[in-house]
Amino acid sequence: MSYISLVAVFIFSFSFATVGFAEENGTSVSEERLTQKELDYLVNEVGNTEEEAEDLPVEVSRHLIEEEAQVIDSGTEIMDIYIPEFNQPGQVQISTFANIAASTLKLGGTVYKVKSDRSKEDKFYMYGNFQWLKTPSYTLVDKMTIGFPSSSGLYLPTSGGKVTQHQHRYSQDQQGNGRWIDYAIKYSPSNWEPSAGVAGSYDLKASTSKTKHKGYIGQYVYVPTSKNGKINIKIEYGHRRVGGTPTVSVFPAGLSITPTNSTDTRAYGLTLSY
Repeated sequence: MSYISLVAVFIFSFSFATVGFAEENGTSVSEERLTQKELDYLVNEVGNTEEEAEDLPVEVSRHLIEEEAQVIDSGTEIMDIYIPEFNQPGQVQISTFANIAASTLKLGGTVYKVKSDRSKEDKFYMYGNFQWLKTPSYTLVDKMTIGFPSSSGLYLPTSGGKVTQHQHRYSQDQQGNGRWIDYAIKYSPSNWEPSAGVAGSYDLKASTSKTKHKGYIGQYVYVPTSKNGKINIKIEYGHRRVGGTPTVSVFPAGLSITPTNSTDTRAYGLTLSY
């Protein structure tokens, strides 16, 4: 292969990497780790906390570094989900605690401003993640949403009739020993609504009392530079206690989990100024 051909291949490969995440299929055991230099950059330059930097998937972290991301707002909430007594069908009590040792589910989210690839438009990356710290009572198909008000002017990138620049993934630690199995990244949302948000679905695999489950959802959005405002972004997780999967609806605040008496939900709010 000639020198010119080698250069051309390199440029093509680099250009593809800057557009979106490389395709992945099947499953793999999480073995790749960020370097200390990359972790330091995420904390000192991007603005993540040390915990956020360590929890970020490798593929997300490296894109944030490449895109010169800056944290706009972030946080993590830990909560307990209590299943009601059998003589109280359809009722569920949800309470928030700061003590991680007593919790069952950790929910977090971050919104970043990233380097834009479109003229006269700002670009943001919205990210949410969850982790079951105890095995849920039912391993069904859960959902997670990122919602924002349609009046904000933010819009989802599309191509060929589909939403693009999206990722969501589910991972399982079967023995609870830190050996995570990553299932394939999904590059299309399970649900979406124009200028209102996206959803991802997570098929929780069969588990034991030791098994842990986690996942994330990420979506890039654009807004004309001429627009400005301050909005809330709602990140919500839904878990059914009976057969089926949570449904989503569009509310004034954006796309989110449809509340029902058999769906446990929890939301986390972020603020975006642009």
